[in-house]
Amino acid sequence: MNRKNVYIVGIALLYSVSAMADGNIKTKTKFDERQTSAVSTVTSEELEKNSTPNPYNTLYGLLPGLSVLQQTGWTDNAKLIVRGRGSLNGAEPLIIVDGFPRPLEYLNVAEIESVSVLKDGAATAIWGPRGANGVVVITTKRGKEAKMSIDVNYRFGMGLPINQPKFVDAYTYAQAKNEALLLDGLQPQYTNAHLEAFRDGSNRDLYADTDWLGEGLRNQSFNNQADFTFQGGGKRLRYFTMLSYKNDYGILNSAYTDYSDRYNTQMKKYNLNFRMNLDVEVTSTTMAKLTMLGMLYERKRPNTAEDKIFSGLYKTPSAAFPVRTSNGYWGSNTVYNDNPIARIADVGYYKENQRMLQADLRIIQNLSVITKGLSAEMAVSYDNSATYQETGSKNFLYEINSSVLNPETGEYQINTERFGDDKALTVDNKGLADQYIRANLEAKVVYDCTFGKHSITASGLYRQESLTPTGKAQSRYRQYITASAGYSYANRYLLDVVVNHSGTSVLPKGDRFRTYPAISTGWILSNESFMESASFIDLLKLRASWGRSGYDGFDYYLDRQYWVGGAGFVTNDAGGTQSGLKEGRLAISDMSCEISDKYNVGLDMRLFKNLTFTADYFMDRRRNILVDGANLVSSALGIEIAKTFTGAVDTKGFELALNWNGAKKDFSYHAGANLSYAKTKIVENGEGYKPYSYLSAKGYPVGQIFGLEAIGYFRDVEDIAKSPTQTFSDVRPGDIKYKDQNNDQKIDDNDRIAIGHSSMIPQLYYGINLGFEYKGFGVDMLFQGVGGYSKILNTANVYWPLRNNTNISTWYMDDNIRWTEETKDIANLPRLTTLNTSNNFQNSTQWLVNGSYLKLRNLNVYYNLPQQWIKKMKMEACQVFARANNVFSLDHVKYSNCEDLSVNYPDMLSIYFGFNVKF
Repeated sequence: MNRKNVYIVGIALLYSVSAMADGNIKTKTKFDERQTSAVSTVTSEELEKNSTPNPYNTLYGLLPGLSVLQQTGWTDNAKLIVRGRGSLNGAEPLIIVDGFPRPLEYLNVAEIESVSVLKDGAATAIWGPRGANGVVVITTKRGKEAKMSIDVNYRFGMGLPINQPKFVDAYTYAQAKNEALLLDGLQPQYTNAHLEAFRDGSNRDLYADTDWLGEGLRNQSFNNQADFTFQGGGKRLRYFTMLSYKNDYGILNSAYTDYSDRYNTQMKKYNLNFRMNLDVEVTSTTMAKLTMLGMLYERKRPNTAEDKIFSGLYKTPSAAFPVRTSNGYWGSNTVYNDNPIARIADVGYYKENQRMLQADLRIIQNLSVITKGLSAEMAVSYDNSATYQETGSKNFLYEINSSVLNPETGEYQINTERFGDDKALTVDNKGLADQYIRANLEAKVVYDCTFGKHSITASGLYRQESLTPTGKAQSRYRQYITASAGYSYANRYLLDVVVNHSGTSVLPKGDRFRTYPAISTGWILSNESFMESASFIDLLKLRASWGRSGYDGFDYYLDRQYWVGGAGFVTNDAGGTQSGLKEGRLAISDMSCEISDKYNVGLDMRLFKNLTFTADYFMDRRRNILVDGANLVSSALGIEIAKTFTGAVDTKGFELALNWNGAKKDFSYHAGANLSYAKTKIVENGEGYKPYSYLSAKGYPVGQIFGLEAIGYFRDVEDIAKSPTQTFSDVRPGDIKYKDQNNDQKIDDNDRIAIGHSSMIPQLYYGINLGFEYKGFGVDMLFQGVGGYSKILNTANVYWPLRNNTNISTWYMDDNIRWTEETKDIANLPRLTTLNTSNNFQNSTQWLVNGSYLKLRNLNVYYNLPQQWIKKMKMEACQVFARANNVFSLDHVKYSNCEDLSVNYPDMLSIYFGFNVKF
C-alpha cells in the first residue's frame, strides 16, 4: 500500500490541518477514504462561480450542515450556524484560516482554495473549548511546481435595492391619522381644507408630500473589484501572490452626499489586500511555509449611525415637512425637530481606517533519519489589526413653518422659526480607536508507519493562543495539549482516537483545564472481497464517531463578587440623599465550560464514477450552559443571584448530500442537492418555576417564539365587557382579542403559548446546485431555502404604524384590510391607533408569519473564449461572465428581507459583469 494513501493525523480535523499545510484538501466530489469523521468541503472552483465582494455570500447552500442566514446591514456578515444552535448563548462556529483562528470577512474569494466544515465531535475535539459550535476551516491557495501563471480578474457590480417598504403619500397619511385619532376617541388633526392642500400641493411649506426613502436613496449602488494573482515555482521555491482592490459606493442619494464641497458623505468601502504564500524547501528534509496577508481598509459614512439613517427615513411621515422649505432651509417641525435628509447631507462624516497584518511561519522537518515515518512541525503566527477613526462634525440650520391664527384679522398666517446653526465643519482625528494582537504557537510530532496490511499513525500536538484586544478584561489565552492515534487494517477497518487537554483563561486559576476526548471508526465495505462483483460501487463506507468539545465564550470574573454603585440613601429629614455601594451579583462557585457531546453515524458512497452521496445522523448533547440564575431563587434574598452552569440543550438531526457530474462530447453538466435537518430541544434554561406548563420553553427549540393567541377583534363596547380583561393597555373596538389560556378571565403574560417555530434557527436548510456547459458557454444556478422557521412582523412604521407620531406603509393601508366599522367582518388587521397601545403590539399569532423561503442565491452565466482566439493574444484562457446574487425569493414576507426584518441598509440584488484572463 502506498504510504501517501494512509497518511493521517489522528482524527479528521488534524488531518485537515495537515492537508492545509500540504495544499491537499479534497474536492467536494471526492472522498478521503481514510476520513472517519463528518467533514464537508467545497473547493475554489465552486466558490468562484458565486464570488461576491463578501466571502460569506459564497457559502449559501453549498455545504450540508452549514446554515448561512442573510443579514442586511451594510457592515453585517451573514450568520453561520453548524448543525443547529446547540447553545443558549453564542452560535457562531470557530473560523480557522490556514490553521489559526482568524476572521473570514477579510479574505478574498480569489485566494481561497477550499472551505471545510468540521461538524462532529471527532472533528472538533482538537479545538477543545472552542469547538462546540462547529469549526469552519479555510485554506488559502499555495504555489505549484510549474511555470508562473498570471490571473487577472475584474468585475463591475451594481446593487439594486429590493424588498423595500412603501409608505403612503401625504394625503393618505393625513386620512389615516384622522381615522386613527377618531378610533382613539380623539379629535381629528386635519380638516377637509388641510386634506385638499395635501392633494393639490398649493403650500408645501405647511402641507408637504415628501417621499423620504425616494429622496434619501438612489436607485443603485456601484462596486468594483480587481484581482491579480501570480502562482508557480520550482522544486525548491513555490509561490502564490495576490494583489486585490475592491470598493463599494453605497446607496445614499448622491444629490445629498455631494451636498458640500468640503466633504462627501456617501457610504463607501475601500479594500486593498496583498497575499503572499511561499513554500521553500530549505533542505531535502526541511520545508518552510510562509503565509502573509496585509490589508488596508477604509469605511466612510455620514456622521449619523447606519441604523439612525434608515430609521429616520422610515419613520418620518410624508406629510411631516418638506426636505427644504421655500426659503431654502432644511425643513422640520416641532414634533421631530430633525430632518433625516439633513442627517445624511449636513452633519459631517465618520471615517474608519483599518490596517491589518496576518503572518505565520510553519517549519516541517522530515525525521526519517531517526526512524522511518517520523516528522515534526513548528508554527508561529502573529496578527495585528489597528483601526483609526476620524470624525467631521457640524450641526445644521432648519426652519419650522406653522399656521397661526391672527386674532385681529381672523385669518391664518405662516409663522416661521429657525433653529440650529450652520457653523463650519470641525474635524476630530481620534487616532487609534481599536486594536487587537493575536499570537499563536504550535508544535507537532507525527509518526506514521505501514507494515503489511497495517497502517498506524500517532501524533502529539501543543498549541498556545493569545488574543489581546483593547478594552478591560477582553484578552483570551488558551493552551492545548493533544495526543491522537489512528489505525487502518487492509484499508478496510479504520479507527481514530484523540485526547485533548485544554485550558482557557476565563476559568479561575488552578482549575482552567478540561479534557476533550473523541473516537471515530470507519468500515470501507467497497474494499471487501464480497463487494468485488459490484463494479459500479467505487466507494461504500460507514462511519461512526463520538467526541467532546466545549465553549468558553463567557465573561471574566463570574467567580468573583464586587461592590457596585447603589441607588443612594436618605441622609436627613429634608430628604437629602447620598450615593453609596451595594453588593453586586453573587459569584459562581463552580465555574466550568459549556460541554458538547456529539454523536454521529454516517455513510459515504461513490457510484458510476460520477455520483456521490453522503448521509449523516447526528446528536449533540449540550450541558453546562451558562444561564441566568435569577429565576431559580426567591428575590427575598435582596442580592442579584449568581449565574449558573445548569443549562442543557439536545439537538438531533440528519444531513443528505447528492452530486452528479456528467459529460458527453462538448456538453457537460452537474446537479447537486443537500439537505440538513436539525431540531433543538431545551432541557434546562434556568427559567425557574412557571405557574402553567405551557409557559415553559423547556422541550421547545432554541429561539421558539412565544406569544398570545389572537382570536379576532373586539366588535364593540359590549364585546369588550363580555370578554376577559386585557391588561396590557385600555382596549377599544377594533383592538386584538386574545384567548384566555388559563381561564382566569384576564389576559396577561400567563396567556403566552408557543406559536410557530424558532425565529433563530430554521429546522430545515437545503441547497440545489445546477449547471451545464456547451462549447464554452455555461450556466450555473444555486438555489437555497429553509423550512420550519418563523418570524414576527414587528417592524415599526411598516407593520406597526403611526405610534408615537410615526409613519404608515401601504402594506397596512392597501395590501390588507384594517378594522373599521365598515370592515369589521372581514378585517385581518387591527384598527389604526396613534397611541402606544401595547395591547395590539404584543408578540402574537396576529403578527406571526411563515419564515420559510426558496431563493435563487447565485446565477452565473459565462463564456470561455475559443482557444484559437485567445492563443493569438498570448492567453491560456479567457472567460467573460455575468453574475447575480440574491436574484429572487419565494417567501411569505412582503416589503422586507424574509431573513432580516430590521430597519437597516436595503436588501440588494447584486449584478456583476466581468472577465477572467489567465496567462
